[in-house]
Parts: sequence; C-alpha cells; structure tokens
Amino acid sequence: MLSHPPPPRGRWRWLPKEGAACVGLAYRFMTEALGYTPNRHEGKLTGLAAYGEPEIYDEIRAPFRVLDDGQITSELRSGEELKSLIFSATRRTTPQNAAASVQKLLEDLILSSIGAHLRHSNARQVALAGGVFANVTLNRRIAELPGVEQVFIFPGMGDEGLAVGGLYQYLLERDGLQHWLAQRRPLADVYWGGAYDAELPRVFADSEIERLPGTVAETTAQLLQEGEIVALFNGRMEFGPRALGARSILASPAQQSVNNTLNARLERTEFMPFAPCVLEEDADEVFEVTDANRYAMRFMTITCQVRKAWRARIPAVVHVDGTARPQIVREEWNPLYAQILRCFKQRSGLPVLVNTSFNAHEEPIIHTPAECLRALRGGRVDYVAAESGVYRLRQTKPRASRRSAR
Repeated sequence: MLSHPPPPRGRWRWLPKEGAACVGLAYRFMTEALGYTPNRHEGKLTGLAAYGEPEIYDEIRAPFRVLDDGQITSELRSGEELKSLIFSATRRTTPQNAAASVQKLLEDLILSSIGAHLRHSNARQVALAGGVFANVTLNRRIAELPGVEQVFIFPGMGDEGLAVGGLYQYLLERDGLQHWLAQRRPLADVYWGGAYDAELPRVFADSEIERLPGTVAETTAQLLQEGEIVALFNGRMEFGPRALGARSILASPAQQSVNNTLNARLERTEFMPFAPCVLEEDADEVFEVTDANRYAMRFMTITCQVRKAWRARIPAVVHVDGTARPQIVREEWNPLYAQILRCFKQRSGLPVLVNTSFNAHEEPIIHTPAECLRALRGGRVDYVAAESGVYRLRQTKPRASRRSAR
C-alpha cells in the first residue's frame, strides 16, 4: 500500500510481516491452532466465528496497536511469540469462541487502520488486495465505514492481487497520474481461463452418458426446482477462488437440507455456508445492496444482509447471522447463467440459486471436460449443464425426482 515510516521507539516493534499481513499471520496461527491447514482453511474460521463469542479477544488483542497513520504494530518480538500467544489462548476456549475472537481481532485492527488511511487521504473509494481480504465478513465491515462510497476487492484474493497492484504502481510511476487515470476501465469479469465448450460433447459421447431433450436453461431450471444438483460447465473458467457460473454447482435454495446434501457429496465441512447467485434486476429486492458493495458483488468477494422477507424463502444461502455472499449476474457477462436464473425464477418464484465451486473438498476446481465427466461418474453431481446440452448418467429405470423447490 503506502510506504511505512520507521517503527516507534520503545517496546513497540514491527512483526516480520507488516500491516494487514501481520494480522493475517495471527489468523493463520489460529487456523493451525484449531487443527486446520494454515494458508488453506482460514475461510473455515470465518464461517465458524458466527457461532461463537470473542471470549479470548482481549488477550490476543493486547499486544497490538494501531498508530495514527494507520500502521499496525506489536510489542511481540517475532512471529513465534505471536504463535505462542495464539496457541496458549486457544487452549482455554472452544473452537467457535477462538474463531470469533480472531475474527474480531482482524476486524478491529484492519478497520482502525483503513479508517486512519481514509482520514489522512480523504479517499472515498477503497481497493483491497492480498489474502487478508479473502475475509468476506471483514470486507462487509469496510464497506460500512463512514464515508466509503465503493469497495473493490481484487477477485484473485491472494498474493496475485498484490502482484497486479505492483504492476499498476509501476505504470503510474512511469506514465504519470493523468495518463494513468485516462487508461483505467472497470473490470467487467474474470472469465480468463480455458474454454472447452466445443470439446465437451466429444468427451461426453459415451454409451453411459445421455443428453436430455429441451433447451439447456429450461431443462436445468426444471431439474433444480425438482431438487437435483446440477454442475454448470460453461465457457472460459474463472480466475481466482470463486466459482462465478463457469465452473459452478447449482442447487435450489428453498430447502436448508441441501447444504447437508452438498457437503456430504463434496466432503466439505458442515458449518461452511453456500453462496447465492442472483440476477442484477433482482439483487436489491433480496439483498441489502448499496453503492459501496454493489461492484464487489460481481465477484462474490463481500457479504451483506439478506432482507428479512426473503430469509425463510431461501434458507440454504442465509448464514446464521442473516448474511450471505451473493454474486450479481448480468446477461452480458454470462448469458447461459443468467438464462438459468431467469427460468428458475419463472418456475419457482425464487430469484436466487445456490452457487458453489465445482470441486470436492481439497480438490482443484474442475477445469476440463474429462475432469467434469469424472465428477459426474463419481456422483458429485446429478447432471452437467453446458452450452451443448444437459447430460446425466444413462438411467436403467425411471428416477424418482427429489422434493420440489416450491
């Protein structure tokens, strides 16, 4: 971000990683202390935190200080001392309370830091990058800060965002502010990966696979309303960790039990919430969309409150605190995805679908048609929807449909 001034004298020191990264280090150590894999399972703590109370917050907050210029410092001498503090405190509470405590630590320090930067710069638009800002609950709190008009989180929520930011900084320094500003344009989508639409029919041309009649959008919507699980394999794969309708698993949000079904089939942790997708014209009716969070919702990088009138109607995508992590969809960005949403709304009256990434736990997101076929054969999903049709394993006898989503 900004260049850092020298650390203050006395007992306050920089940790080996500065600013947001040092708080991310605390989150990493808490992930490890709770038995999860660090640098991989931090998102589990974000979900788990909603079930706990910040019982050990004061203890783990005590070594940290936020300076007037927004820098985060600590009296701890090393990352090992921070790790020792986190592990020691965690042993005296439940996993839920430990997660809630480190989530509150993250929010407290980062919000204080960003607030200081905003006061000094008079900025009203906030751009965020790096692994700390994969924390979608934190991002919601940032969007709610007084004076913030818009938040953007780089969709590749890891070090790749910092690399892209470094490139833009270089161009700014090389070309000057006025030229740099004139070249800017909004990021419309991140469908930057490989596309295999033409190849998929050949890979699926197998005696055990059948293609269903009807249009893709209408057939998919009918299956989803009947409670089936449908994978969407569509166009170029998404860049970043979020499934955005190119390699997604879709389901009806009408029954909360679909979470258990999906978690069991994908071998995922039971408390992790699933995200909704919604057409742009329906988003404001269902979710508390603002000017500050709307753009980030294209990329599913922020949470917001679900409006109370809709919470009981779409329980599969509402977290315990009444929030969700929606993706706003527009037809020009992903036509087939939008058509499926529209057809599902016409059938069920629900403008929202469950959208989760097309992969099992600890596996990469499905990329190629061969990987997609393997997931279908393995029972991860019931059907695959693609530009060329809707596919399933050939049935030897009629299949009883699941409970209707009405």
